[in-house]
Amino acid sequence: MNRPLIRTLVFCVLLNIITGIVVYRIVSHLNKKTAVVDVIQLCDQYNLKKELEAHEKVKLEAINAQLDSIANKFRMAQATKNTEEANKLGNAYGYLKTQLQNEYNQGNKEINEQIWKRLNPILEEYGKRHELHLIIGANGMGTVLYNDEYFDITKDVIKYVNKKYEQGS
Repeated sequence: MNRPLIRTLVFCVLLNIITGIVVYRIVSHLNKKTAVVDVIQLCDQYNLKKELEAHEKVKLEAINAQLDSIANKFRMAQATKNTEEANKLGNAYGYLKTQLQNEYNQGNKEINEQIWKRLNPILEEYGKRHELHLIIGANGMGTVLYNDEYFDITKDVIKYVNKKYEQGS
């Protein structure tokens, strides 16, 4: 074989390899899947959250009952012109109201931490199982302001995470 023919063959082979790599990269890029999940809807319908909120509600209702009792005693002390008692009850009421607000805030913070601690690995598993490359959290309050329903997998994800929760995962 002569040199020009070998060069031409090598050039053709290299050109085919490069073309193959470029086509592969384009096709693999086109196959990447993206999905959107309404984060608020997911959290609100996650059974763990419902369970945690029900437990937290019991604690808050107990504090609220104490608050109502003090408020009634405070009104009675005011009606009877018992200033000293009204002042003590007013201070107790303010303290309990602050405590109720703090308990509520702390409870919400702990619930959110527990939810996301459980959801993140489940969402990662879901994404891998369904060969997704990206799951975007959307609710109209963040960076995703609109998405076509084609990308919305919220209902499927809610079913999946609740099934995992019920299985104890």
